[in-house]
Amino acid sequence: MATDNLMNKITLYYSQMTKAEKKVADFVLSSPQEALASTITDLSKHCGVGETSVFRFCRTLELKGYQDFKLSLAVSTSSNGVSTPKDTINISNTTNCQDTAYNVMQAYITALETTCRTLNFNAIPEVVDYILNSKTINLFGFGGSGTSANEFKNKFMKIMPNVIYNADAHIQLTQAALLGNDDLAIIFCNSGITKDCIEIAKICYSSGATVVFITKFAKTPAAQYSTVVLLCGANEGPMEGGSIATKTAQLFLIDLLYAEVYKTLGKKALDNKQKTAQIITEKMM
Repeated sequence: MATDNLMNKITLYYSQMTKAEKKVADFVLSSPQEALASTITDLSKHCGVGETSVFRFCRTLELKGYQDFKLSLAVSTSSNGVSTPKDTINISNTTNCQDTAYNVMQAYITALETTCRTLNFNAIPEVVDYILNSKTINLFGFGGSGTSANEFKNKFMKIMPNVIYNADAHIQLTQAALLGNDDLAIIFCNSGITKDCIEIAKICYSSGATVVFITKFAKTPAAQYSTVVLLCGANEGPMEGGSIATKTAQLFLIDLLYAEVYKTLGKKALDNKQKTAQIITEKMM
C-alpha cells in the first residue's frame, strides 16, 4: 500500500535488506527525483542490480510492486519539499494565481525544449515515409496519450483517409492483431511502461507491421518491438498522470510530422484539405 513517509520507511527497513536491495535504497535516498523519473529497468541499471532485486526491494517495504513504490515516492518527495523537475508543475511554493500560471507555463516550455533537444530529427523523414506508404495508419494510446493519438487522427484525416484510432482498450488490442506487413502502428506512451502499449507493440511487431513508439524514455521495454522510437514527452510521476505538459510535447511532434507529410504530398494535401474544409464549412450557419 502506498505510503507518505517512504524515506523514513526505507531507513527503518534498511538493516533487513539484502546487499542488492541496499544499493537500491542508497540510490533512492540520494536521488529521489531521478528514481521517480525512472522505469524499473532504468532504476536497476542505475543501481547495478537486476530488476528482480528492485522488485524485492519494493516487497521488503511492504509495497505491492514498482508502481506502488513510485506512488509512495511521489507522495513522500512532495511532502518533504524535494525539488521537482522543471517539466513538472510545482505549485508547492506559489502564493498567488500569477505564480501558478508562470510555473505551468514553465513546465510547457521545458517539455517542448526537452523534446526538441532529444528528438531524433534523422528519424522524422523515415516516419514520414512510413506514413505516406503504409496501407493503414493505426494509432494506439491510453489515458492522456490516448488523447494525443486521437488528435493525430483528427489532424491527419483531413488530408489522408486511412488513419484509424479507437479509444477502447479491447478494440485496440483487436486492431493490433489484424495488422500486416503493409500497415503502420504509431503508439503513444509517455511512461514507456504501460503494459497494454508494450503488448500492442509486441503484437504489431510479430505480425510484421512497422511500429513507431513515442515515449519519454529511450529504455522502454517496447524498444525491442519498435522499428523507430521517438523521444517525446515530459517527466510525469504517478501523481501527475495525464499532464498537459506531456500532451503539449506530443502535440508538437504531431504538428511536426503533419507539416512534413503535408509538404511531401504537396498539391494532393492541399486538394484534400480544401475538400474536407468545404464539407465542414457547409455545416456552419
